Parts: sequence; structure tokens; C-alpha cells
Amino acid sequence: MMQSDSEARTALRDGLATLASEPSQPPEIRHSSIEALADLRDPRAVPRLIPLLGTDNASVVRSVHWALVTLTRQDFGREGKLWTAWWQQNSSRHRIEWLVDSLLHESLEVRRAAGEELKSITKEYFGYYEDLPPRERERAQRAYREWWEATGKARFS
Repeated sequence: MMQSDSEARTALRDGLATLASEPSQPPEIRHSSIEALADLRDPRAVPRLIPLLGTDNASVVRSVHWALVTLTRQDFGREGKLWTAWWQQNSSRHRIEWLVDSLLHESLEVRRAAGEELKSITKEYFGYYEDLPPRERERAQRAYREWWEATGKARFS
């Protein structure tokens, strides 16, 4: 219910991001906050998470990396500069567009997750499987891009 209210979603996201970034918080609270941020699938959490890749706590860095991959369906490891550059190029795009981009990601696991999430969110399916040959994945990605431009953008924006 909070997801449908913009102000509530913003307050929740910001509160979780504050807890996640606070070094004085117990690790369990930080990890739970990071996981909850990923579960919200709110793209605006990305710039709040990126700086946490520079924290001294290795387990928090692992959690942040996982959350960034989950939110963006990209993977730049634990390199804050790469994540920042990606964010600067993609922050104005809809998250569905990120998922469509990820259908050709080099990582099979990232491709799988992006494909499953696209089907779940959009209720559209264009014959995509993460282990298809590259040309077939490209064909399915083109179909998603065409759908996005024709009807998806209006439906989800």
C-alpha cells in the first residue's frame, strides 16, 4: 500500500537508506535496510546505495552490491565510479528500460533475473530465455523495445 503513495514511498526509501548508511547501526539493521531497499525496486535508491560501496564493512559492501544488481540488473562489481557513471547515463530512463537492456547482459544470472522480472511486471512475453543464442536474445530484446515504444511507455510512465 505504501508503494502506491509517492510521499510514503519516498519516506520509506529515505528512512531505509539512512539506516543502511549509518555505521553506528548494528550490521543486521544495515543489511535488512539494504535488502528492503532492493525489495522496493525504487530506482531512486541507487544513488543512495552507491556511496556505501566505499564503506569499511565488507559484508555491508556485499549487501550493497547485491542490492544494486537487483535494482538495476547490471553488475559493475564494487566499483563506485562505474556505478556512478552508469547512473548518470541511465537515471532518467524507466527501470523497465534497464531490464530490457539487461536481456543481453554477459551474466546468465543477470539475464535470467531481468527476463523473469520483465514478464512479471509487464505481463508481456516475447519468447525470451536467458540461455538462447545471442541472435535470439537480441530478437526478443527488440520485441520488448518495440512494445515499450508502442504501448509500454504510456502504460508504465
